[in-house]
Amino acid sequence: METIAMFGGSGATGRHVIEQAMNRGFRVRTLVRNSGAFSPQSRAVQVIEGSLLNPSDIEKTLEGCDSVCCVFGPRPPFRDIFCAEATRIIVEAMQGWGIDRLLCQTGAMIGAYRENRTWLFRLMVRMFNRSNGAMARDRAEQEHIIEESGLDWTLVKPPRLTDRPPAGKYLAGPGVKVGLLSAVARSDVAAFIVDQLQGSDYFGKAVFISGY
Repeated sequence: METIAMFGGSGATGRHVIEQAMNRGFRVRTLVRNSGAFSPQSRAVQVIEGSLLNPSDIEKTLEGCDSVCCVFGPRPPFRDIFCAEATRIIVEAMQGWGIDRLLCQTGAMIGAYRENRTWLFRLMVRMFNRSNGAMARDRAEQEHIIEESGLDWTLVKPPRLTDRPPAGKYLAGPGVKVGLLSAVARSDVAAFIVDQLQGSDYFGKAVFISGY
């Protein structure tokens, strides 16, 4: 039975990833800031209380794990800038433990992916970057750290996330294009992430994912 280290497991998407991973027979170790606010009812999930910016907490979470999922990020009003630094700590710890597989969800608006965006979506990205410059730069640096890590990484880049029931149908791949109306259910993103835990189709790829 494989064990996943989850970072961001107490968030809306992270909870879906954990649920689907358990349903498919994975064990999960997840790092959360407040263990009292996150108590999954399963022995397959081990909750570790700590900080994403504390290397010893990251090390503790990674112990005995086979792969890593990162689905953390700032919440509105986007004042917490931490993704790049947390990712750097995780990558360095993974290298030390010899863990190769890393899946990280960022977003369709992060980074320079002109060919994946309609012109209206590119306009929205420019507006977003102007109003949230520090956060956008931090997320782009997060992706850069992963791309230069030497790990078997996959970046997962959804557009607008919804809490709708899973559709079970979505488009995913390095060439998928997103527009202003593009959206995808968190549960479908979670299904894709769990699918890729044992797959190698998208090693070293940034994958855009969108509902039909």
